Amino acid sequence: MAETAFDDLTRTRSAWLYRLRNSDLMVIFENGETVHAERAILKLMKLWERDPLMAKFKTDARKNRLTSWFDLATDYEKLLSFAHRQSSSGAQAHNKTLEQLVAEREVRLSTGSQERGQPLTPLELSKAEDSLQRVDLSSYTRRQSVCAFVDDNRAEVVFTELFVSIADLRETLMPRTDMTVNPWLFQRLTQTLDKRVMAQISRRDDRSLMRDSFSINLNVNTLLSEEFVAFDEDFAPTNQDVILEMRLEDIFSDPESFTFARDFAIARGYKLLVDGLTLQSFPFADPERLGVNFLKLNWTHDLAGWVGTSIGQELKQMIRERKKGRTILARCDSEAAITVGRQLGISLFQGRYVDSALRKNSP
Repeated sequence: MAETAFDDLTRTRSAWLYRLRNSDLMVIFENGETVHAERAILKLMKLWERDPLMAKFKTDARKNRLTSWFDLATDYEKLLSFAHRQSSSGAQAHNKTLEQLVAEREVRLSTGSQERGQPLTPLELSKAEDSLQRVDLSSYTRRQSVCAFVDDNRAEVVFTELFVSIADLRETLMPRTDMTVNPWLFQRLTQTLDKRVMAQISRRDDRSLMRDSFSINLNVNTLLSEEFVAFDEDFAPTNQDVILEMRLEDIFSDPESFTFARDFAIARGYKLLVDGLTLQSFPFADPERLGVNFLKLNWTHDLAGWVGTSIGQELKQMIRERKKGRTILARCDSEAAITVGRQLGISLFQGRYVDSALRKNSP
């Protein structure tokens, strides 16, 4: 989320963002972009204003303990000294110049991309979008139910998520390309997928969608598109719930557009869900302020270690207080995930273990 705050700045191509080994962010920008950098800092301070630690910081973008500013024309040596003090990699790192450290990082990124495939480029994105207009997505569409465990540990379906398997689609369309390395090109690709999925649902090829509640993943921009208006006219929610899943970084990248899209969707009878939350981002997804119905938190083994601790109690209290938005624990691959989730006050679950439990219960 901190990186997303700088998107307006880095999209101009006159600024560059680096994530350092200690998770600090380093942003290099031209003098003419200083105002945009200050706005990004103020956005971060606003985002974390409820964090007790923020009480120690001032609200001035340039005079606070959250950031350190350097003018490379005059403060280059100070920046080197600062980097050396912050480094925790031992004496070897202290002997390297800033240029060497940045170059090593670029090599690591390049090596990682080669292992996953070449980065997605605008030209390949254009080809992929053309292919998506012709490919039959039904063979790549997957279902995964969100369930509540009731009575004798029996899984009861609340709604079913419909989504396109990006991994399978990649193997068919671009087997040597890493679709996700460039987040903005990948988001553009998912917007194209959004429209194809809506068209597929509108055809009503799957009659179960007429009687069961389901969810689909959409971008905020998709909700503002003509294609969504057409989808709404063809397939507006009736007796069943239709849930629209969106990611928090997409919401925060343009809050005004999200607010407009959210109000329109709710007025038309849809429910909203914030997807892909982690232990770090979950506290910032306040369903009351966002105006959503569900929050989807991804399972991690760290949760098991939190049970019975003060941090776990704080999380449990947060889940209990968020009455407007029910929390779903996703990616549950074992019974332990269900047990831990229940101990934290979570009642809705999704994942491979849930799928297997449904199969066992089916006649």
